[in-house]
Amino acid sequence: MGLRRRGRKILTAQTLEGHAITLSLEMKREQLREWRRTKDFYCCQCKEQVQLKIGDINIPHFAHRKDTACVADFSEGESKEHLLGKMLLFSFFQTHSSAVQLEPFLKMVSQRPDLLVTTKISKIPIEFQCSIIPTADVISRTDGYRSIDMEPIWILQTPAKFNTLAEGVGVFHFSKFHEQFFMRKSPEELVLLTFNPQTKRFHYFSSLIHVAGKRYIGIHRSLSIHYQTFPFAEPNAPSKDELERYAALFASMRNDFLQSRILLNRRGVRDPFLRKCYELRFLPTNLPSWVGIPVPFADAFQEHDCEWQLAIVYFVRRKGIGFHQLTENLIRKLMDCQENNSERKIQACLAYRNFLLSIGINSSRENVAFNEINIFKLISDRFLAN
Repeated sequence: MGLRRRGRKILTAQTLEGHAITLSLEMKREQLREWRRTKDFYCCQCKEQVQLKIGDINIPHFAHRKDTACVADFSEGESKEHLLGKMLLFSFFQTHSSAVQLEPFLKMVSQRPDLLVTTKISKIPIEFQCSIIPTADVISRTDGYRSIDMEPIWILQTPAKFNTLAEGVGVFHFSKFHEQFFMRKSPEELVLLTFNPQTKRFHYFSSLIHVAGKRYIGIHRSLSIHYQTFPFAEPNAPSKDELERYAALFASMRNDFLQSRILLNRRGVRDPFLRKCYELRFLPTNLPSWVGIPVPFADAFQEHDCEWQLAIVYFVRRKGIGFHQLTENLIRKLMDCQENNSERKIQACLAYRNFLLSIGINSSRENVAFNEINIFKLISDRFLAN
C-alpha cells in the first residue's frame, strides 16, 4: 500500500510572475486574505501550486497538497513552534547579517535549510530543530552542507522541562538527542544553545561537566532575542561563586554514587566496579579521593568518573607499574576492551594520568589528600584557562 505524504508547510512561495513571497510576522492577515483571493502561489522548488493558509490561531503559511511529490520535502511535519521559530529567526538575521533566505533549496545537495545566512565571508545554513529525528539524519544533513563548504548551525527548540528552569548552576539531564547538538567552545568545554519561540529567548547551557549517564553540571542562562547578536553571544566563564557551587555539587554527587552502588547493588562482587574495589582492597565509600574527579574529555564516558578511573587504577595495579609508565599505547590497549571506544576516551584517560602525576601520585597505593577545595581548583583551571 502506498503512503500519502502530509502536505508540507512552507513560508516562501512565488507568484505566477515569479516574484518570491516570504511570509513574516509583520504581515497583516487582511492583506494575506486579499492575496489569497487574487493571487495564485507556487512552490519555488517543485513549481506545483500551493495554498495560502490563514487562520486566527495558526501561523499563516503555504501548504503543498497532501499527495505532493516535492523533492524538497522533509519527513517530519511542521509544528506551530517550528513555523514561529523560523519567522522570528528570519527577522533576527535580517538585522544581523548581509542577507538571509528563508527555506532556500540547495540544488547541489538537494537540501532545504530553514534559513541560509550570508555574511561577508561565508554562507551558513541554520537548522531550527523542534522534533526528534534520528542521529543519522542530523549527520547526513550536516555532511551534506559541509560537502559544499558550508558549516551549519543547529539550534534546538528549548526542551519544555527547561523553559521555567531557574538560571544559574544546576544539574541538567540531557538525552542522546540533546547531546548531538552540543557545541564545543574549546576541546574541553561544551555548550548547548536552544531557542524558545514562545518567549523569544535563547537558552544557554554552558561549562558543562558530565557526571554520569544523562546528568551534567552546568550553568543555565537565557537571553532575549532583542539582545542577541550574530555571531551568537558566548556565555561568560563561571564566576568564583559558581565554581564553588560546581565543586560542592560534584563532590555531593560523587558521594551519592558511591553510596548507591552499595545500597542498590544486587550483583555483589559480580558487579565489575565492586569487584575491582574488592581486589584493590578499597571500600567503595572510602575510595581514594583522587578517583572520580572531573577531567577534560570525561563526557566521552557514559559511566561515572569513579568507574572508568578506577578501571585505570586497577589496570596499573595488575600490570605492576607506576602511573608514569602508563603510556598512551597501554591506554589504547585498555580502551580496546571497551565498547564504543573513541579518541576522546583516550584523551580523557591521558588527562587523568597527567593529573595524577601532577599531584604526586605514581602508585595506586599512595594516599594523597584531595577534597572539595582541590576539585574547585581543578574545575577553575579547566574553565578559566579557556
